[in-house]
Amino acid sequence: MTRNDAPDDQSGRRDAAFRPGILRRLRERGVLRVAASYAVIAWLLLQIADVTFGPLGVPRWVMITLITAAVLGFPVAIALAWHFELGDRGLERDTAADAAARPVVHGLRRYADVAIIGVLLATVAALLVRQSDLGKPPPPDRPTIAVLPFANLSGDPAQEYFADGLAQELLDRLGRVPGLAVIGRSSSFSFKGKALDVRTIAERLGATTILEGAVRRTGQQLRVSATLVDGDTGRTIWTDSFERELTDVFAVQEELAAAVIDSIVPAARGIAVNAAPATPTRDIAAYDLYLLGRAAQEARTTDRLRESVAYFEHALQLDPDYAKAYAGLSRSLMLWQNYGGVPPLPDTQKRAEAAAYRALAIDPELSEGHAALGTALRERDPARAEELYKRALELNPNNVTALWDYNTTLNHAGRPADQAALMARVRKLDPRLAIAWMSAIGNLINDGKIQEFRAEYARALVALADDPDGLNLVARVARIYGRAPEAYRAAFAIEQAGNLDLALLPAAVVPHTQIEDYSRARALFELARRRGLDPARDLQVSISLAGASADWRAVDAMAKDIAASGLTDPVSVGPIAFWLAVQERYAEAAAVYARIAPLPERALGGWGAALLGGDQGLPALLRTYRATGRADEAQKLAARYLASLRDPPPEEEGDPHFRALDLAALAANEGYKDEAVAALRTAFKLAHLVWGFDPQLPWFRSLEGHPGYAEVLAERQRRIDQARTEMRAIEAQFPESVIVKTIRAAGS
Repeated sequence: MTRNDAPDDQSGRRDAAFRPGILRRLRERGVLRVAASYAVIAWLLLQIADVTFGPLGVPRWVMITLITAAVLGFPVAIALAWHFELGDRGLERDTAADAAARPVVHGLRRYADVAIIGVLLATVAALLVRQSDLGKPPPPDRPTIAVLPFANLSGDPAQEYFADGLAQELLDRLGRVPGLAVIGRSSSFSFKGKALDVRTIAERLGATTILEGAVRRTGQQLRVSATLVDGDTGRTIWTDSFERELTDVFAVQEELAAAVIDSIVPAARGIAVNAAPATPTRDIAAYDLYLLGRAAQEARTTDRLRESVAYFEHALQLDPDYAKAYAGLSRSLMLWQNYGGVPPLPDTQKRAEAAAYRALAIDPELSEGHAALGTALRERDPARAEELYKRALELNPNNVTALWDYNTTLNHAGRPADQAALMARVRKLDPRLAIAWMSAIGNLINDGKIQEFRAEYARALVALADDPDGLNLVARVARIYGRAPEAYRAAFAIEQAGNLDLALLPAAVVPHTQIEDYSRARALFELARRRGLDPARDLQVSISLAGASADWRAVDAMAKDIAASGLTDPVSVGPIAFWLAVQERYAEAAAVYARIAPLPERALGGWGAALLGGDQGLPALLRTYRATGRADEAQKLAARYLASLRDPPPEEEGDPHFRALDLAALAANEGYKDEAVAALRTAFKLAHLVWGFDPQLPWFRSLEGHPGYAEVLAERQRRIDQARTEMRAIEAQFPESVIVKTIRAAGS
């Protein structure tokens, strides 16, 4: 050994002596125990905060403060452990010499080391379980996901569109994943604001998995938290939160989609997905306007559709290459044209086509673009439209909009078998889409499949149980086709869903008018009036009920009020003239008709008002004209409308039983009794109780004595009696209903 080796050897011996010495002192003073305990407890608290703060909407700075406090508190805890000791007399300053015995808390410190080791082992085990698939529900064989509307935690109700839009965009993104069925927006979003258990929602939607989340947008900061839940068990499959700049919103969508795919679609892991461009726009203001446009589009009203068009156009001014905004613009223009009744602008059709073509020029793989162009072209080129819809569905099999518009195209083309197959897909992906239920049950009635109709109708009431508007739409089909008991059952479902006003009118009133139970109808209508009605609606129903029940005093009173008010709206004034003509008070009727001249012939169908409907206003007008010196005009009108009813153009829309009733009324009025009776028979084949057929009307009274007419009346009465019995049985199931209590209180 050289002299130079000696100091190193001595230093090594000093280090060896130091290491066990300092460790022993740290252990004696409890520093190691405090350090381990502090680390475990702090980690657990931070993990709990990370999981819960996002869904609770706790500001980001709170989490940052907790982390900072945990880090700064560690050296403080170590210092306190070195200088103080816990004994039977409480907390004392540690003044004992090294290696001397420390005070002991009996029954506590003896097991402290074991307890700490146990906590550490449990923590490690929890970490392993959390990072593995242990305890998580296995991915479903046929995954179906519902993306619920994300909660808006921004504290600003005006930001609701952004939270909804983010969920909608994610829904669209997932729709392109092979092997994954995605529930449509109208069904998923129908649960917004309703405190229902996730498993209940999954059951109603037929979903195996539910994705729910929350969005906080503060300035240019975006925080999104999301949780994936198993629909059968309600257990969490995956949860995470994302904090980004607002400009990274598309990256957040991709990360969310990737996490969902990895969790529930094993078949889609690692394979290419039908994908739109990762960044559809680089202008976040344009994206904002796009989301506002989609939100307005969903409202489906003329005013909101006009706003939708403006939003999309503004977005395209900011980003002329925004393909999805072009597709949205095309669809809003077509909806505006259809819902508004007339083109909103002279070049609406051309603009819609041009916008859709531009969307596909920018992104040929955009499903929404193909669907939008198909809808723009379907009237003049249905074959091309069909090709476009098929391509849209290849790119996104879950594109419910494309499915529905394709279904409409097939309906116009007269292809019921293909249409039925598409409707089955629509209802699977959008099980709470009321218009799809309407179409299905209407087709069953038209096909004469009454038992199937009743079964499907019952399923619709279950599927739409907490959706009053959806229930009313489905019940409307039952009302139109004279299925009074089924329509009445929906009234109770609507009441249970929380909308008593809609349950009263028209849901409960109309079925009672169909069975000529006017006292009950009036009692329910009076309750609706006390709760508040739109004046125009109040007037229309009041006139109809008074006339149908032959309450001529009430009709006279309303006629005077209308005359004094100077009202000229045909829909409101026409029924007064109608009932005056029914009473053969033709001069008075002519004066009322004169107030709404020139006669808007296209409004004739509305003059029957709520209880009459169709062109039955025309016989009253013809009788008035003939009685007041206008026989030639009456003859021309009669001939014209008889021809149109006998041989309607193929494109004419409307319910065929109403058209048959209109023909029966006009034919009876013109003396064609055999034709009138034949038309009534047709109407009663198509509808159970023909809404608007009133034997007390003078043109139908002219059929008395005709043998076929007597049979029609007998069958009608039989159906009314049967419907009354069924409706009483339904009432017995809901003794606490406001509807039932109102009827009982009125002594009806």
